[in-house]
Amino acid sequence: MLKELGMQIGPGPSGMEQVHAEVLQAFALSVGRGTFVPASPRSMVRIWSLVQSNLDAYLRSTAPGQGADDDTQLARRVRLRTIYHRNVFNSDDAAEIVPGLLSLMDRASERELGYRLSDLAKAMFALIDDVADRFSVRVERERALRNQPGVAADGVIETMIEESHIARRMWRIGRGGSLSPEGRAWAGFQMAEMLCAPIFTFTRTELVTRFGIQISDALFTLSLSFGSIREEDLGKVFLANPVWGRPFVALDSDTLFLPLPFLFVSFPFTIVEGLMAGNDTLNEAYGVARTRYLEDDIERIVRKSLPSARVHRGVKWKDPDTKVEYEHDVIAILGMQVLIFEAKSGKLSPSAKRGAADRLRKNFKALFIEPGIQATRLESLLASRRNDVELKDHKGEVVQFETAGPSQVHKFGVCIEQIAGITGSRRFFRELGLLEQDSAWAPILTLGELRMIADRLDTEVSFLHYLTRRMTADDLFDFSGDEQDLLSMYLVNRFIIDPRALEGRQLLFHEADAAVRGRTTPRSDRSEFATHGPELPPMWNLIAKEIYHDADRHRFDILIAILNQSPGALERIAHAVRRWRSGGGTGKGNTLSSRADIGNRAYVVAVHMASELPGSSDEWRDKARHIAYDLHEKMGASDCVVVLKSRRSRSPTFDGISFFRFPRIGPV
Repeated sequence: MLKELGMQIGPGPSGMEQVHAEVLQAFALSVGRGTFVPASPRSMVRIWSLVQSNLDAYLRSTAPGQGADDDTQLARRVRLRTIYHRNVFNSDDAAEIVPGLLSLMDRASERELGYRLSDLAKAMFALIDDVADRFSVRVERERALRNQPGVAADGVIETMIEESHIARRMWRIGRGGSLSPEGRAWAGFQMAEMLCAPIFTFTRTELVTRFGIQISDALFTLSLSFGSIREEDLGKVFLANPVWGRPFVALDSDTLFLPLPFLFVSFPFTIVEGLMAGNDTLNEAYGVARTRYLEDDIERIVRKSLPSARVHRGVKWKDPDTKVEYEHDVIAILGMQVLIFEAKSGKLSPSAKRGAADRLRKNFKALFIEPGIQATRLESLLASRRNDVELKDHKGEVVQFETAGPSQVHKFGVCIEQIAGITGSRRFFRELGLLEQDSAWAPILTLGELRMIADRLDTEVSFLHYLTRRMTADDLFDFSGDEQDLLSMYLVNRFIIDPRALEGRQLLFHEADAAVRGRTTPRSDRSEFATHGPELPPMWNLIAKEIYHDADRHRFDILIAILNQSPGALERIAHAVRRWRSGGGTGKGNTLSSRADIGNRAYVVAVHMASELPGSSDEWRDKARHIAYDLHEKMGASDCVVVLKSRRSRSPTFDGISFFRFPRIGPV
């Protein structure tokens, strides 16, 4: 098990999670509206405990019995994810993606609903900002009450009394004037602590002023009133909570209460999809919008993150044998490195999220298995190196691949939502019998995860290297975790681990994603050379930097081979070279090497030490080829970098460098 050191495992002061607050809201809506009497702190603690106990009891009652089959166990895991997992996007991405996606169907929604769904989405996220602003005002008031007793504190108290009838009732004890200025300030502070409701309350008048009548009316349709949830339906709230789709509470016909604003981030599509229920025109437009936005954003991210790549969208080709035409959504080509992204904009059905085995299999195959099958067709075509097949993108431009040797293909499926911790690893699909061949697997990323990777790995070199390693992560270790866990691991060790030490074991990530929590500001120039994770030794960092800015067609092959090596092994080579060049140790004619086995490839980096420089570039190429073939035969090298170092050279990097790719012949 991997976890972040220094963190406490277990419940906090109340052990509350978001699901508990959602369940409590549903329970409150199953009864009539109570009196305007603030609950005591002890009562609030008691109700939180009861909600937790209720959920725990539900989980125990639905746990599989001994000897449960694989489908039952999988259904259990899916239900747990449905209950606990939230937020396919962070709040910033959600505020951009949801309105942006819905704007692609503005014409249809305005015609069918009388307003634009994108405007509704913008209003939802604006209300989140409003709540945050109001909370900031409350914090400032409390600071004044703590630190400025007297006239300033009295002014804050009077403002609260004017704004809230509950405050007026609570302040009866202070009106007699028996409290000192400090006493009044502390009493006001306690009163401020109880005045949370106004922060989350919105009147129709202010909503109309902000967003107009149509959007205001739409927001009211996203509400539930007290007593609107039947008591007999409360058992369903754990897997299908009505508040996910209707997060407001209607206090009356002109007042909305938004107790859980983050539901707009957690369930934005559930909310808007409820407004489209039964409308075929809207649902069709929505499906088209999801597909287009997903493909657009994948292309945007790839172009931004890989500025050296040739990026093609909607690539089509016809199989010359079967005459069947195939299409691939986004392809990026960097020399001999080819990345294929297959977009899947479909949705997980509600019954699949509740663990229905037949729906799970159907959804999993369409969303998470099919991308690998699609991309593998192109991979096989490139491996065949046929010259009678022409590929063209959606603009009619012919897609050109390097023909000097076999391309290295990296395949990915990109979706809008998945079941985190389950669908990120191929082992579950293999256990379900959905994955017939490991070679047809493509790792699944959500759009939010792809954005996260691009933000955290903000250089072309690191973004590319991570994707090449993510493609083979299942070959390196058996894991249970999500993309945040894997990216955090990469930032710590760049996936440089000994797979033999993990053989026969499953790697379980738990609270191991601290490295990617919070906001980050990515650099604007992705072509700047920098690597993430363990630092390269200085000599190798200089070599990698020079190669990146060189025009060598194999520059990315060389960089990947270097980054795949253990920093310790690279440092030992660099140390030996330094000793040799300073007159110590032995080196003349020697070749030092490091090997890293990843997937079905063996990456070898070698440094050849020579007293004199070769007489010509042809002489160096022949020498490098001889060294590479020797490493291929003796070490099973498939991707081989040979670096020339001369004792008398003034170059701090290299005097020659060559790359060779061979078929893998297995470990020696």
